[in-house]
Amino acid sequence: MRLTLNSHQIEVMSRTLLAVIGGSAFSIFLSLCISFLLPIEKMHAVAWSTMLVFIVFPVVVMWSFSVNNLKKAVSLLSISILFLAAASWLLSILGEGI
Repeated sequence: MRLTLNSHQIEVMSRTLLAVIGGSAFSIFLSLCISFLLPIEKMHAVAWSTMLVFIVFPVVVMWSFSVNNLKKAVSLLSISILFLAAASWLLSILGEGI
C-alpha cells in the first residue's frame, strides 16, 4: 500500500506543523521575555507570563491557518522566534549582572 498526498493535504500538514511547533516556540520565548521584563517579584512574573501562553498559543494557531501565503507565514514566524530567542538570551545575560 502506497501513501500519496495531494497538495491540499501537504499544505494542511505544513500549517499544522507550523501551528504546533512554531506556536509553541513563539509563545515560550515570548513568555520568557515577558518574565524578564515585568517589574514584579520573579516568582509572580514567571506565573503571569506563563498564563499568557494560554492566550498567545491559540492565537498563533488560528493565525497560521488564516494566512494566505504559507511561505510568508513560515518566514514571519521564524523571524519572530529568532528575535524573541535573541532578546530572551540578551535579557538573561543582562539580568545576571544586576
